[in-house]
Parts: sequence; C-alpha cells; structure tokens
Amino acid sequence: HWHAPEKSLEREQFWQVLNECVAGLPDRQAKIFFLREIEGMSADEICKVMDVTTTNNLWVILSRIRMRLRTCLEINWFESQPKA
Repeated sequence: HWHAPEKSLEREQFWQVLNECVAGLPDRQAKIFFLREIEGMSADEICKVMDVTTTNNLWVILSRIRMRLRTCLEINWFESQPKA
C-alpha cells in the first residue's frame, strides 16, 4: 500500500545522494563516519581502531566530516529539489 510514493522516491534519492557524498570523502574520513554513525562505535573505540590520538581530535575530525557532508548535500540534494 503506497501512501505517498513520491515521498518514498525522494527518501530513496536522498540516501543515494548521501551515499555518494560519503563515497567522496577521503577513505579515512569515510571509515570514521561509518564507524560512528552506522556502526555506533564509541569515541574511545574509534580512537583505538583508527589510531586517533585523543578523543578531542576525533571530535574535530567528525566536525569536519559533517561540514563536508553538509556542503555536499546542500549542493547535490537541497539545491536540486524543486521549490514549493
């Protein structure tokens, strides 16, 4: 039963764009993003696995990753959507 198929398509397209944005990150950043946001690993675990020296460094890296993804999504998703 389809309540709003166009909304489902938009969500699917959004995830496709997000995946493309993540794929555009440097490998190390993509891995850190995946471990934190998809795997749900703790900061301490990520620091050990990815050899990040301190938790503060990890927060800086994650902040930069999120800013890159935000910029990518603004360009490739939000600006490409039809205006209401």
